Amino acid sequence: MANPVDPALLARLPRSFVPALNEQLRSWDLLFPAERRAIQWQMEWLGRLPGAEFRALFQPILALEQKMELPDWNLNTERMSVRDTGILVRSPYYPQWRAEVEKVFSKIGAAREAEGGNKQGRRLIVCTMPGGAPVPSGPIWESLEPQGHWLLLQSPFAEVLPKLFRAVAGRHFQSEVEPVERTWVLEYDEMLSGMRVDGAVTGLCFNGLGPVRREFLLRLNSIDRNLKTVDRTYDSLRLIDLDAMMKRPYQPDVREFVRNVFLSGNGALLFGNSFVQWGASEAFRRAAPQATFCRFGVRPKLKPFSSVVLFEDQHRANPVPDQPDLAGSFIDAQMLVEYVYLSAMREREYAGSSLFVLAMPDENCALALGPTEFLTPLTKGSAPVSTSQLTSAITDWLAA
Repeated sequence: MANPVDPALLARLPRSFVPALNEQLRSWDLLFPAERRAIQWQMEWLGRLPGAEFRALFQPILALEQKMELPDWNLNTERMSVRDTGILVRSPYYPQWRAEVEKVFSKIGAAREAEGGNKQGRRLIVCTMPGGAPVPSGPIWESLEPQGHWLLLQSPFAEVLPKLFRAVAGRHFQSEVEPVERTWVLEYDEMLSGMRVDGAVTGLCFNGLGPVRREFLLRLNSIDRNLKTVDRTYDSLRLIDLDAMMKRPYQPDVREFVRNVFLSGNGALLFGNSFVQWGASEAFRRAAPQATFCRFGVRPKLKPFSSVVLFEDQHRANPVPDQPDLAGSFIDAQMLVEYVYLSAMREREYAGSSLFVLAMPDENCALALGPTEFLTPLTKGSAPVSTSQLTSAITDWLAA
């Protein structure tokens, strides 16, 4: 791997930027194409930025770093440890530092967009709620429904989804779109990720990754609760061979994506619907797939004394048989669908160029949020939309 960062440029960056950047460079071959393109462009842009503008861009961060008691990071620091992260976030200047970092990346992102550096293209996100969950009498997504249109369908969405998925996954792609950037599936239980389709699909299933999750939980739940032990445990989990525990082989960047999703918290190790939401959010940020399908599922009721807050697997901690929690699963997914929407809209590749289809599997309707040129033909008149009409409209819109 040729290092895409000039060491002289690295030395000019704020000290707090170096560990994270070095970690990315060290695992360059495990980054997604979209990530590599972004880092290369950022470094090239910063490298040709006039000296005065470069200093003005980073001066607020450099000034804050002088006030902060930062760890002893240098140009060879490979990553930020749990201890280092704790020192950073406990600093009274951390909120200001974070705000200034966001300003810097916002300016860099705007410059990339102005120069056409972002890989543009239309995006599709399909989210389905848990099947069998009770439907409320009022709005399902109170903050999203005013922004979209309800489509009346001829069939329940559970019947529409497999055909829509096959059509989207098997559609023609531009040659420059890498296979891993095409279609992603994040789901609680296996359905779409196990289908044979005529196209490249990256499918990740919470239940299917059970052996990996259980191994991680076992190791995390057996450690002493101190920073040195946590760091050592996380280091060992970063090195553990996942291939033997995975139901199907994954290419290295996807395999490491799974590892990072499970190690980054947010409940993904314990709760299937959290895995779907957080996995989608990370996929938007890192891989920027053109189509993403999120299937939320029915979780079991939480068992007493299962110590879920301590990374415990409640199936091992409490042998009482699982009981499905339909109401709780609906409430979880109701909120997490909105998080998926917000996560996508934070990313420049998705904002303004995305179509969202949100549905209850058992209902003959779907909420569509997106451009009027897609919605208008489907919302004319009162006749229900057929599966073929919806599928053709979506694939035609993606291809335009």
